[in-house]
Amino acid sequence: MKRIIRNIVQQIPNTLTLLNLLCGSLAVLLALRGYLLEGAILVSLGFIFDLFDGMAARLLKAHSPIGKELDSLADLITFGLAPAALLFGIQEQLGEGRPFSLTQPAGTLILRLLPFLLPVFAGLRLAKFNIDERQSHQFIGLPSPANGLMVLALPLVMHSQPNSFLIDWLNNDLFVPLYSVIVSYLMVSPLRLYSMKIKGFSLKQNKYTYLFAAIALSLIIIFGYTGLFLTIPVYILYSGILAIAVKE
Repeated sequence: MKRIIRNIVQQIPNTLTLLNLLCGSLAVLLALRGYLLEGAILVSLGFIFDLFDGMAARLLKAHSPIGKELDSLADLITFGLAPAALLFGIQEQLGEGRPFSLTQPAGTLILRLLPFLLPVFAGLRLAKFNIDERQSHQFIGLPSPANGLMVLALPLVMHSQPNSFLIDWLNNDLFVPLYSVIVSYLMVSPLRLYSMKIKGFSLKQNKYTYLFAAIALSLIIIFGYTGLFLTIPVYILYSGILAIAVKE
């Protein structure tokens, strides 16, 4: 009986990862059908499952090679393909708002399809992460969940914050293509970022993670869903400050 219970416990992290994958897959479907808000909510649920699968694996000592591979596959869909589908849908609804068609000029087609660079570079970033032993205390390149977090904020802003400056950005036909190119590069860039992985519950071990969590929460309280988008640029700045100010 103990062995059966242990086997069940060992599968908790993988189950959470699979739920992340399910949320991402459904988000792609809904986003491509025009249900951007519902797609964003599913990506946010996937983000929560992704947060807790790693935490569960560490607390339960349930790390496994299959879990590592599953996590990358789930992240590729939820934080690569689903955000691309959301951005593609945003282009359909904002800006010039023209439905996608293969009869459009080649330049327009390229701009409309640039969001799908995100899963390509997310896949490359995740593959590099799996074989790079330097990324235990820091990330090299922007983590793919950061892309998911920024993009999921956009439909939420569209739905609830019509006066946000992000609406003006989204109405500019160049915003989504530029975002796609810049974030795709950041995911595979040599940019070094502080790892926000929680190591137990000790304040001393996690002081910089908890500090950033407080900053992120403040941004969300002050700016709403716009603040959710801003957490990632602030995270990049925060990592740069830590790299200069903290020598550990």
